[in-house]
Amino acid sequence: MPRPRRISDAAVLAGALRVMFRNGPAEFTLAAVAAEVGIAPSTLLQRFGDKRGLILRALAQDNGEFAAVIAEAPRMRGRASVINLFRLLTPDIQDPDVLATGLLWLREDFRDPELNALARERWQMLREAVAERLEPLPVAPELAARLIEAQWQGAFNQWGFFREGRLPDFVAESLEAWFDLAEAGGR
Repeated sequence: MPRPRRISDAAVLAGALRVMFRNGPAEFTLAAVAAEVGIAPSTLLQRFGDKRGLILRALAQDNGEFAAVIAEAPRMRGRASVINLFRLLTPDIQDPDVLATGLLWLREDFRDPELNALARERWQMLREAVAERLEPLPVAPELAARLIEAQWQGAFNQWGFFREGRLPDFVAESLEAWFDLAEAGGR
């Protein structure tokens, strides 16, 4: 009879995500995850097969949590609702190195088909949530959602360079400016 699990898969996967975004792809190891969550590396192999399996499951769990934040966010229409959604989805990162390490995973998302599929799933969820919250703009809601997402991602990078205030506030200010420009263009 197998022993009961002391640490749930969900807790292990959350720990794996912390290690992923702290260490980056080159330094992500089963040993680092095992140390983070307090289990043996062999236990990780038993549960997730290998490092790649652990990464895929961790990112899939993260997508589920991302979807839950979107589902729980108010569904009103308008710019305030959209900006609030992005505030909820923007981590309050204090250290630009953490942001930079996260960007290293973006390279992997571009290169690896399974990681790419998970990333596309995430962005599609976001675009749909934004499109349903938008009031009419001079472009189709799907295009506007894609442009707003690009502004959000760009704001992350700009904050990394300029480090002005808190990241969620910086993102909100950037999105406010985007809406001001979009609404002025429709007049």
